[in-house]
Amino acid sequence: MLVHGVRQTPITDKSAWMRSDVEQDRRWLFELKPAWVDEIDAAVRNLRRRGLSLDTMTREDFPLPTLAVELNRRIWSELACGLGFNVMRGVPVERYSDAEVAMIVWGLGMHIGQGISQNAMGDKLGHVYNMGKDYEARNVRGYQTSHQLKFHTDLGDVLGLMCLRKARQGGLSSIASSSTVFNLLLKEHPEYLPVLFGGFEFDRRGEETPFQSEVSEKLPIYAESDGDVSMRYVRQAIKTARVKTGVPFSELEMATLDGVDALASRADVRLDMMLEPGDMQWVNNHVIMHSRTEYEDWPEPGRERHMLRLWLKVHGFRKLDPRQIDVDPRSGWSRRDGVMPKSLAARLLEAAA
Repeated sequence: MLVHGVRQTPITDKSAWMRSDVEQDRRWLFELKPAWVDEIDAAVRNLRRRGLSLDTMTREDFPLPTLAVELNRRIWSELACGLGFNVMRGVPVERYSDAEVAMIVWGLGMHIGQGISQNAMGDKLGHVYNMGKDYEARNVRGYQTSHQLKFHTDLGDVLGLMCLRKARQGGLSSIASSSTVFNLLLKEHPEYLPVLFGGFEFDRRGEETPFQSEVSEKLPIYAESDGDVSMRYVRQAIKTARVKTGVPFSELEMATLDGVDALASRADVRLDMMLEPGDMQWVNNHVIMHSRTEYEDWPEPGRERHMLRLWLKVHGFRKLDPRQIDVDPRSGWSRRDGVMPKSLAARLLEAAA
């Protein structure tokens, strides 16, 4: 039930879980059987034999005769209709080069949805490792640092995160149900919900389309569409948006953002996990928030913590409010499509001239 555009009733589907729920029922852990690993191995050999790369391979080039069925049964269905997350375990990354692991990640993703661009260069995968950048610097994204990342959501419908190498110390991955956070807000701080449904400006961090400004209009943090409640939340982008506009946060706005962070971080809400090499975490970006603790790398070159990030657009996934996904009416592009590549932006500008 919506009152003045704000939902007034708890979310009761499976996406509203507490830590104790998912610790007791670990159906979200999807361990690969040897036969499925053999299918991945055969698909990689096919790519090698044909001289294909991440940029030239197609879904048909990465056949998974029986694993593809399990990916949809165990991952797609869990993300779309269940808890909203899954961890797939058992990809033998030590057998392959980093480039081949990247093709495995892309190949797996193509059996679930449509891969989308990670940056303005149109890269298919994001490489999550410490690039030595300043987290507070203009247009720097958290994954380029070893800094602690607060709970947030990503672009696209689905995030896939494959662990290539783990850190020497730290780098713990945590997830929390944004549905549960909503329910707790409704119970404990209903005064924050109008602020969240009303929204905040987002810093697009240089990733806007040619027809968008650097800072968005107010976009809802929570929005309901056809009964589905979805979240979009990146505190750092909200913070730097206000720096760029020069508009300070009100006391209620700051309390609201702090309240969201505190609830997602609560020990009884969040689920912590250390992703091991070969683990791949899958999350529904609309109902799952994720974070990472600060980490320290190994000193030897080549041993640095390294994750491969995949974003997917999944058709028929759920109903979404166009404002929340920041649809650009001129191009039709939204956050579900990832970051618009410069090549496409140039063509759109040329066509509009």
